Amino acid sequence: MMRFIILIFLWIQAINAQIWSLDSCIKQALLSNLSYEAAKLNEKSASIALQKAKSSRYPDLSVSINNSLSDRPFVKSPQDHYRLSAGLSSSMNLWDGGVTRQNIESKSLYYQSVLLDIEQNKLELLESVVTLFVSVVSAKESVKIAEASLYLAQEETKKMEFLLEAGTKTPKDLILSKANLSQKNLLLLLAKQSYESERNALRQLLNLPRDMDFDLHSADWEKIKPQDLKNEVPLEVLLNAALQNSPKMKSDSLHLLISKKEEFMASKTSSIKVSLGASASTGWSAWESKDYPNQVKETYSHGISLGVSIPILDRSATKNNVLQAQINALQSQIQHKNSKKQLENLLELLYLNTLSSISQWEAAILETEAATEAFRVIGEQWSLGLISYTEFLEQKNKLEAAEFNQNKAKYNSILYQKKLELYYSFPI
Repeated sequence: MMRFIILIFLWIQAINAQIWSLDSCIKQALLSNLSYEAAKLNEKSASIALQKAKSSRYPDLSVSINNSLSDRPFVKSPQDHYRLSAGLSSSMNLWDGGVTRQNIESKSLYYQSVLLDIEQNKLELLESVVTLFVSVVSAKESVKIAEASLYLAQEETKKMEFLLEAGTKTPKDLILSKANLSQKNLLLLLAKQSYESERNALRQLLNLPRDMDFDLHSADWEKIKPQDLKNEVPLEVLLNAALQNSPKMKSDSLHLLISKKEEFMASKTSSIKVSLGASASTGWSAWESKDYPNQVKETYSHGISLGVSIPILDRSATKNNVLQAQINALQSQIQHKNSKKQLENLLELLYLNTLSSISQWEAAILETEAATEAFRVIGEQWSLGLISYTEFLEQKNKLEAAEFNQNKAKYNSILYQKKLELYYSFPI
């Protein structure tokens, strides 16, 4: 009766808990992860910088109004003490050696690179979600294995107590059974701690409330087999696809172009600059003077100006700017090569780990089957009294270890395959 009540309680908990699939976890992470939200703000900053660069092509316009009070104490004749002046002024850059155009193109490339950086941040976030999701599901399966192992140990202890009373088993066998039961309790405790730790890490990544109860849904993985994960695509094909799809590689390529434009702009620091200006002003005085409309008319003036700036001596500023820009360009080239090498190494490692983990999974399945059969034979022999309880426990522990190893190999295979797919098929 008590066991029935416990099952009902667990069933009600399962109904109340929210069920999350891998897709729903990914959507939640993209909506609420703070690091990803912070990365998206960079797009707005880059957009503002681009608009500012484009605006520099057009003339500006400013209005000035000046009020002043003055007095000449040694002048005896009537005088004006108040003066109002107002004016409009505008200026426009006509020629700066192409710096403005290059700056606009540079800011446009930078804006595109920021978008790609956001995509790279998204890729890294998805990888974290996949890793934790698989880890939680794997830990949950380990808990189930540990619970089943504990249940068998409890039943064996009960049976051992009965057989001891019947006189067919020794006190030593009961002690071994209780020690085994204690060990299974510890294994279950460790399995639950690992599950809660991984589950809490996933909850934090998804920015879910601390008191929220949620469970993961992975029905598609329950019946998956090693042959379902085998990938016949050659490594070189995967590498080429990953390099073409990688936001990081695309962003680094754009930074190479940006560094070239920055080098050009640095070389034009001492270039001749031509600007066009225009202004209009008027004003009037008051205290003694009257006829304000006539004053405004008589003091009105306007004009245009053409300014030419020819740098003669800049204390090697242009040379130093060019050298620094060249260094930055070389750093961008090195960064691009390094990113490519790191991505190739990562993909190669994931590819090999996928093949290795699938092979380990296949071996673990055979090992579990062999251990199951061996345990069946050992169980029959122990029931007939042909072997000791120590030998029975040894084979039982081998079977349980094989089940844990099979679970670990299975979810390692799923994890490596999912991460590999993520890189060569991004964006998903």
